[in-house]
Amino acid sequence: MPVSSRKGGLGWVLQALTGAVLTAVVVAHLVRVHLQGSYKGLPTYGEVLMAFKNPLVVASELALLVAALYHALYGLHMVLVEAKLVSEGKSRKMLSTLGILLFAYALLLTLYLAAKPYP
Repeated sequence: MPVSSRKGGLGWVLQALTGAVLTAVVVAHLVRVHLQGSYKGLPTYGEVLMAFKNPLVVASELALLVAALYHALYGLHMVLVEAKLVSEGKSRKMLSTLGILLFAYALLLTLYLAAKPYP
């Protein structure tokens, strides 16, 4: 099913939904790490590695990555197409390839951190 860029289309709805998810996650991050975390200090590298041992943390990080990649790349796609800088088909192919490569890199990095022994 093609993702429509018109207002109310699936692409537009997913863009709005991922924007709301990213806003909520950024607010939660700011509160947890920078407001609550400042009382006892910011998390250490070891604490972050320990968090990555939890499959729920890994799944959450990957879900956040998918939302951020979709939101950023779809927004860039719309700018490129609406400004007539690139055709819609070429933009989709180019940005889909970029998205797959970025996701693969981040997935490998996440799995590496999850498998890395605690210092």
